[in-house]
Amino acid sequence: MIRRLLPFLILPLFLSCITQERSVRRELIAHAGGVIDGYVYTNSLEALQSAVENGYRFIEVDLIMSADSVLVAAHSWEDFNRMTGNAHRGDSAMMLEQFVEQRIHGRYTPMTAAMVNDFFMSDTSLYLVTDKTSEPVILAEYFPNLKQRMVVEAFTYEHYQQLVDEGYFRVLYSCMAEDFASAITRNLMFDKLFPGKRIEWIALHTSGFSYPMFKLLDRIRRFNIALFTVDNYNELHPWQLERVKMIYTNTLLPVPGTAEIP
Repeated sequence: MIRRLLPFLILPLFLSCITQERSVRRELIAHAGGVIDGYVYTNSLEALQSAVENGYRFIEVDLIMSADSVLVAAHSWEDFNRMTGNAHRGDSAMMLEQFVEQRIHGRYTPMTAAMVNDFFMSDTSLYLVTDKTSEPVILAEYFPNLKQRMVVEAFTYEHYQQLVDEGYFRVLYSCMAEDFASAITRNLMFDKLFPGKRIEWIALHTSGFSYPMFKLLDRIRRFNIALFTVDNYNELHPWQLERVKMIYTNTLLPVPGTAEIP
């Protein structure tokens, strides 16, 4: 009798192990610094502090240039101007001195790249995920000691190769890159004929799952996927969730003890 029941007793345990393994392989990224008091896209000091308190180890920061060519944290100048009561400026960039004097939504502290670097250097358990800027020279200048803990979204295949060569922890090739189609095609079908780094990770928008190109890619070779932006697991089909190893999110919270750095 026990022998007959044994498969039914073992199966739930087996399935539990599979589920746990899948959760271990998925990391949540606090999108644009993470949500703070219901506000998103702030890239503020307080948002980063809140993300750490909520258990995130991967935190994304958008990086753009000020009017005097200093790297700062903002999703876009249009967004930053709107959130600081300067909507009349449109997408005009501010000088650094003016930037640091602003308060986002009247209360939050804007961050320069130097401040971002100090924040991540002060806690070695954190990983900086970048967006908007993928110039290797610029990233090396502002974050000289963070390569081992930086996940960079590359917006050209040239940047992808350089960043991999320079030893960044993880490089995501952006689905928004202008040379996306040609680079992916070369990697999939003609990688033996062309020199260059093999693309291992793709930063993919949720709509990308429905693209014919992605469906073709997925049949030929499975890339690792960092998906943006998901705020409810029900937004994804189970097979989509299964395919994802990193998720950018505003509201999903990490579950302690269920994820690890692969």
